[in-house]
Amino acid sequence: MPYLIDGNNLLGSWGGPRGDDGRAEVVRRVAAFCRARGARAIIVFDGHPLRHDIETQTLWAVTIRVPPQGQDADDVIRDVVEHAPRAADLIVVTSDKALYSYVKTLGASILRAHEWNALERRVSPGAAEAGEKPDHESDVAGWLKRFGGD
Repeated sequence: MPYLIDGNNLLGSWGGPRGDDGRAEVVRRVAAFCRARGARAIIVFDGHPLRHDIETQTLWAVTIRVPPQGQDADDVIRDVVEHAPRAADLIVVTSDKALYSYVKTLGASILRAHEWNALERRVSPGAAEAGEKPDHESDVAGWLKRFGGD
């Protein structure tokens, strides 16, 4: 099953951009996950393309898309699911409640960003450690590590 990933949502679940805009890290981690699982993924990012001359890029098993002018990533994801031959063949990764509900009614499988993160850790141990928010607020050691406390 191909993964259809809200890239900004996934990045946000890791605590946001670090250094550059963070999208390259999303692509790197999703690509490693896809290689390990033998899966394919489409990552949809809001904003400008990673390369300004290309709105859709394919790198191995990962396709990167940005929405056309006047649309956002949610619009692109809805469109992909609506036009899929079988929406049930897609796994949409998002934490956006409205998008989650909509694509689920079309028959797509859903993973919230934190669920994808947990799956990624099982598939690629150690790949998700840098910069990711702890799973639970009670993970004080994780928060301290993340924000440089003792």
